[in-house]
Amino acid sequence: MIILNNNQQNELVLNINNNSRVDFTGYTLTFTHTLSQNTRSYTVNTSNPAQFGENDRYCEIIINLTGNGALIYEGQYQLQIFGNGTNLVFTGLARLDGTSEDNSYIEYISNNEDNESYIYID
Repeated sequence: MIILNNNQQNELVLNINNNSRVDFTGYTLTFTHTLSQNTRSYTVNTSNPAQFGENDRYCEIIINLTGNGALIYEGQYQLQIFGNGTNLVFTGLARLDGTSEDNSYIEYISNNEDNESYIYID
């Protein structure tokens, strides 16, 4: 599982470029929150050293999760990485820690016992 921190840059060290450096000019990282199904995508240009670095065994992807680039909810995400936007090269789980000070949910306590286990996301 990949651990991410919101409101800062995160460096991912992954083995997604095995013999494929020539083929892919960019990667698209798609994060889908497990509970809310909220999806956010990030594009990484392989020719930009501030976003991407590599050697023979692994690559380093840097994504900025600050400001408008921040993920909305903390918790577990399904991560999919696509080479050139269409070729799936990686699938895995990520956990986001350190969201903003505001709660990303509104607590609702139901007095109806049939609905007491429902979870509502704003």
